[in-house]
Amino acid sequence: MFEEKESWWKSKGFYFSACVLLVGVMAAGVVFYQKNGKNGADKMLAEIATEMPESSPTGDSAEEQSAQANANITPMPTAVPTPEKSPMKVAKEEAKKAKALAKAKAEKAKKEAAAKVAAQKAKSKAAKPASANAAKKYTFNEEKGLLWPVKGDVLMKYSMSKTIYFKTLAQYKYNPGLVIGAKEGTAVKAAASGRVVSVTKDDELGQMVTMEIGDEYTVIYGQLKDVSVKKDDDVKEGQTIGKIAKPTKYYAEEGSNLYLQVKEGKETVDPMLLLR
Repeated sequence: MFEEKESWWKSKGFYFSACVLLVGVMAAGVVFYQKNGKNGADKMLAEIATEMPESSPTGDSAEEQSAQANANITPMPTAVPTPEKSPMKVAKEEAKKAKALAKAKAEKAKKEAAAKVAAQKAKSKAAKPASANAAKKYTFNEEKGLLWPVKGDVLMKYSMSKTIYFKTLAQYKYNPGLVIGAKEGTAVKAAASGRVVSVTKDDELGQMVTMEIGDEYTVIYGQLKDVSVKKDDDVKEGQTIGKIAKPTKYYAEEGSNLYLQVKEGKETVDPMLLLR
């Protein structure tokens, strides 16, 4: 019995000793962990404190410090994507540019050509000697009057105050000149000395010679042929300037004639008042 109890206590003592040893090992482990853990935490906190920036002396809050840090950061420029142009749009733009360039070139060439033509005209005009008669001054003696260019009857009088009847046209109209009947081929003489201003042709009056006789007077001869004078010719009174032509269709009923008109400045004058 005693032996059994001793054997039990021995077995109990073994287990008790094992528990005490285990508790001691665990306690030593806790102490070691606490000691090493605290040193490691202190070391980590020291490293973090070294790397972190110094706290603001003004005592700003974390939000204010974060906002200030963000304000100090220079924002990066935002790249705006360039829209790509379609090939058709690019082609249209190129065609438009080419058209504008061609237009500019054409205008430039046109201006250059016009300038060249103007320069050639100026050169030709400068090279052409002025007629001596163009500067010559003529004097018309109103008292002496005009020489009759041809001998014949007056078929139609000068009339600008009222209309007169035109047989060929079968209508009444004003007549700014004098219509003198004459046979075809009759020589026409200059009514006064002067300078030939122009030799022209008109549907109604046929071939015409206009002469400047001085003092703003101008004499116009119509219904002519075989004109023997030209522009700027100096013509003497009584000199033949042409012949009576076949009448134009506007004077078919009136017959062959000499159309004689006199102007003083721009106004027509009745030739009968000046013919002697």
